[in-house]
Amino acid sequence: MYTVLCVILCWLVASGMVVTVMLECENACTISNWTPGVEGLSVLNNIPNNIQHIHFRYLNITTLDSDLLDRMKISNDETFHATILHSPIQQVYLSSRTNITSLMLLDTNISHIEIEPHNPKLEILTIMQSRLRSVPDSIKQLAVVRVIDVIGSLVDSVDLSLFCKLQRLQILSLMQNKITFLNYSRTSGVEFPRLREIFLVNNLLTTVTMNDFNGMKLLRTLDLSNNRLHSLEGQLRLSSLTLLKLSHNRFTELSCCGWNLSSLTNLDINNNTLQRLPTCMEDTMPTVGYLSLVSNVLSSDDNMWDKLARLNQLTLLDLSYNRLTSMVWDNVTLSTRYINIRNNPMKYLNIPMAIDGFNVDMGCTTIEQLELSSRSFNDTLSGIYCIPIRCSWHSEVAYTGNQLKCDKIMEECKMCV
Repeated sequence: MYTVLCVILCWLVASGMVVTVMLECENACTISNWTPGVEGLSVLNNIPNNIQHIHFRYLNITTLDSDLLDRMKISNDETFHATILHSPIQQVYLSSRTNITSLMLLDTNISHIEIEPHNPKLEILTIMQSRLRSVPDSIKQLAVVRVIDVIGSLVDSVDLSLFCKLQRLQILSLMQNKITFLNYSRTSGVEFPRLREIFLVNNLLTTVTMNDFNGMKLLRTLDLSNNRLHSLEGQLRLSSLTLLKLSHNRFTELSCCGWNLSSLTNLDINNNTLQRLPTCMEDTMPTVGYLSLVSNVLSSDDNMWDKLARLNQLTLLDLSYNRLTSMVWDNVTLSTRYINIRNNPMKYLNIPMAIDGFNVDMGCTTIEQLELSSRSFNDTLSGIYCIPIRCSWHSEVAYTGNQLKCDKIMEECKMCV
């Protein structure tokens, strides 16, 4: 741990006012209330040589350029991190000489960024709460960048081709913007050679062309949740993808026909208005282990449970807060361990034979008929709170501990709200 250093530097300006700059250093250094145009750059001379992180708070400039950034190489270490927050910066210029490894710009007025070609150091660029209306075209000049975050800004459209030639880019986050349109003006050559994660959460997208992601051969995570999506165009054929999030959108139906997600393990489509399971899901994503469809309007159709039974690697299935009226689960070859059907108008549940460790949470339902195998009864049901009938089992499967009652216990029902 570094020795704590606290320096208060004062300048008497022409107007007679005393300007106070605060420099505090421990594991990192924080410079507050600095106006480089008035006090100059000498404050940087007070920073210990072994510091690798500098935070600038209330930096009183409107343009961040090479005069300041190129001086911020205090450590002899290979990495150096700079954070600028709560500052009225409007323009940023990054020269090819800038030695910063990670640059974070938080809560600024940035509306323009210019980056010189062949920047050899910057690996992480984070811009949060700015006034950027578009991703700067010169961002493609960042030769070694691994992470790009443009979050909480005013960006309303994005051309993915800006990022496709970035040889080391692994994470792209464009969350909490105003993006209504996602485009990909295709180029030749290798596309997205290392990209693994894309986050487009909390935007204004209404439709997305899934073909645009097919060239991202290492992509593992695609998060399109919290948008206004009502349709997906094209076919997603991406064998590397393991996590797909589509929750909090406006899907009433979803077709996965023609898709190929042979490695997908986690699918989240919560909080939509799906009336039935996504078409062809059981054929195009056979390795799904965690499937969450909470808060839709799914109803029990003739083949719903048969389709789910075809997902041979399914481990957790969450169907709570839907409109299901029945459940028949009789495939004992599956790896399924937990099914959540809480808060459904369930009338009929049939589990002829359950594998060891299989569990169904049926709390806050309206079950009227249960048919369970005697072998599975003790360990299969959980969450049997606030259900109207508890005594319709055959005598041979009667609970051997406390006798189950036939009426609802209203105190339990408070958790169902």
